[in-house]
Amino acid sequence: MSKHKVLIPVDGTAFAREVYDYVLKFLPPQENTLILLRVGDPPEGHVAYPARLATPDAPVAMFNTAHDVQVASHPIYASQERHSAEAEFQRQMQADVRLLERAGYAVTSCTRFGDPGEQIVAFAESYAVDLVAMSTHGRRGLNRLIFGSVAQYVAQRLSIPVMMLRAGDAE
Repeated sequence: MSKHKVLIPVDGTAFAREVYDYVLKFLPPQENTLILLRVGDPPEGHVAYPARLATPDAPVAMFNTAHDVQVASHPIYASQERHSAEAEFQRQMQADVRLLERAGYAVTSCTRFGDPGEQIVAFAESYAVDLVAMSTHGRRGLNRLIFGSVAQYVAQRLSIPVMMLRAGDAE
């Protein structure tokens, strides 16, 4: 019998980890494999504006500011920022992975960049996930209108079950 794939979106906060207690309580490790997904902001590089000619007659390149000179000397490309962020996210998730593995689960961790709701939905669909288990702030009214809800976005767009734990329900 193949195991069910359970996707758990995490953001590095204790709030997001509250769902672990419910996963441990209701989803037996012999029947489920867990995937921890961390979604971050898309990384941006730090590169200078291109140098320009000092005058049309002189082939001397110059930069607009001293900061541009410094950044041009040591550019940091978006791909480098992405690899650094992925490594840091993986490092941050290691304690969670070990905790869940000690409980008997097979656990993998993944990172994505972009809008959290969109990335969670895309990941769940691409990897044939059977369940999404996540914490939600349970915002209502104006707060929900202003800040939105990743959990609501995910639940409305997936045809698989979504187990949501509202903040404060763990107590």
